[in-house]
Amino acid sequence: MIHLLSFAGDVDLLAITQALWQHKIPHRVRQLNGEQQLWLQDASQAQAALALCTSSVSPNLAKADATGSLARAKAWLVGSPITALVLILTLLVAVLTQLGELLTVVAVLTFSPMLFDTQVYLVTGFDHLWQQPWRLISPVLLHFGWLHLVFNSLWWLDLGRRIELQSVWLLLVLLLFTGLAGNLAQAWQGPSLFGGLSGVIYGLLGYMWVVDRLSPPRYHLPQAILVFMLLWLLLGLSNLLELVGFGSMANMAHLGGLLAGVVIGFWHSVWINKTAK
Repeated sequence: MIHLLSFAGDVDLLAITQALWQHKIPHRVRQLNGEQQLWLQDASQAQAALALCTSSVSPNLAKADATGSLARAKAWLVGSPITALVLILTLLVAVLTQLGELLTVVAVLTFSPMLFDTQVYLVTGFDHLWQQPWRLISPVLLHFGWLHLVFNSLWWLDLGRRIELQSVWLLLVLLLFTGLAGNLAQAWQGPSLFGGLSGVIYGLLGYMWVVDRLSPPRYHLPQAILVFMLLWLLLGLSNLLELVGFGSMANMAHLGGLLAGVVIGFWHSVWINKTAK
């Protein structure tokens, strides 16, 4: 079992427990040291249970103490470990690299190694990957600027958790393959300094879009999100965003990640439909 939330001893939890049982989420309320502790039987249901608790009509929910906040953080870490780990690593890299300003640290994670002389040079070719294979995926952790970091982190939190609630292994596969495809697509244009989770995010979107259309829907992404992200991709490919001051974008990484996600989504949909028969 997993400890989800703690409440003061006089809080009425009837509305919360009714909502949990209505959604078939096994749980138990324990009395300990003058407080009420809400425990779940299945850690994978933590996110769904938290959503029900926070949307409960019970006015006493606001009385949950600081212990409850810590419990929610713990439940999130347990319920979405890959999403949490990637986010923590991304934030840590952002601090260590000073959002891409500290090139001596950035150089450890770039796809192409960097040579420091009177100027900074990027090594051409792919031969270095045999000795430094981490560079195939490590650029997804690099971000250049606060807007870049916040934008990608929020998308990763939303999309990563949606997929991880279905399967931890599925999210890992998507992270590795869409990140790899995006990085290779961008590097194929020639050596350049790029990074970010954007290619992975486009891959997750492509995967979810295909799966929801070729098999029984499970993600229910709003159509407006897909339209917005595709328009953003097209604007990037047209170079209009760079012309109006948004800076250079790793457009091929976005496209490569998207195509990889679509391919995985198609394959997974075929497998889902085949096993459902």
